Order: sequence, then structure tokens, then C-alpha cells
Amino acid sequence: MIQCPDCRQMIPDDSAFCDQCGKELKWCPECRRPKRGTECPVCGSDLIPGRKYISVTPDPSVTPDPSVTPDPSVTPGPSVTPGPSVTPGPDRVSPAALVGNGWRLTLQEGPFGRRGGIWPELSSCPYVSGNHGKIVKSGADWVIEDSGSTNGTYVNGARIQRQALKKGDRVRIATLDFTVE
Repeated sequence: MIQCPDCRQMIPDDSAFCDQCGKELKWCPECRRPKRGTECPVCGSDLIPGRKYISVTPDPSVTPDPSVTPDPSVTPGPSVTPGPSVTPGPDRVSPAALVGNGWRLTLQEGPFGRRGGIWPELSSCPYVSGNHGKIVKSGADWVIEDSGSTNGTYVNGARIQRQALKKGDRVRIATLDFTVE
């Protein structure tokens, strides 16, 4: 567990965002701790936004096998797991945004709520909880999760805790209505 430098709450140590106040953490790549500002007050390194730091930081508990020597003639490529062949159709296209209330909220991973996160637009709605929920990517699906909000998160009229989204779904965040596009 680490302490958010903004709200001082304890959060998981692999966080890109504080799950209490919703702010994106800024990490020191040398000290491996979140800090405030643009450079680390301890070592002077430039701070890295949480999304970038978490995605590029190797797990220090994993030790490479010294007996394995990489073949210099092989260029590493993306890892691909073969799957069934699927012809994309309208219901197979990954949704890109929640649209409604005059807003287009782009789907991206992270927390959302009145206190901040991936959709700062929600800060103007008093019925949205401070730490209302989060969006995560699960395989090819975008998933919306409710974080125990007071006024709830609904998909197609049903209150949810966790729900994969598809195009055409109706999403309600507190009193705000959106359609998944």
C-alpha cells in the first residue's frame, strides 16, 4: 500500500489513479513512489504520469532467468493468441464513448467521479459520488464498475456493480443518462 500525495489515503501500490480522490498519480521512476509536482523533491527526477509509469515499470519481484540468452537475430513482436475467426459486425465493434447530456465521454481506463478522474465533466454534477466508479478494459470489452456510489450506476435500467458495455447500451451515472456509441 502507498499513500496518495494529494488526499493522504492509503491505496494499492500499483495504482495509476488514487481510488479515493480520483487524481492521477505522478510517480518518481527512481524512488518508485508517487509524489506531488513535476519533479521528485528527493532525487530530482522528472515525475511520470501514473498511466505511463504503471504500464512501463517492470515488476521488481520478477528476476530474469540468467540461463536464457536472447537470440539477437530474432526481433520481438507482439504476443498474439490465436482465437476463433470472427467477422466484425455492428455488435462486434468495440464501443468508444458514452454520449449524452451534451458530452462525449471517451472510454479509457481509470476512475471517474465528482472529485476527478478520466471524465472531469462529472465534477459539475452534485449527484455523482466523489469516487463514483471506474472503467477497465477486460480483453476486448470495456467494463464499467460502480465503487459503492450513493446514487448508483445503471446499465439498461438495472443497477450494476460491474458490467461489460456494448454499443447501444443505456448507461445512467447517478442522474446523468448516456448511450454507448
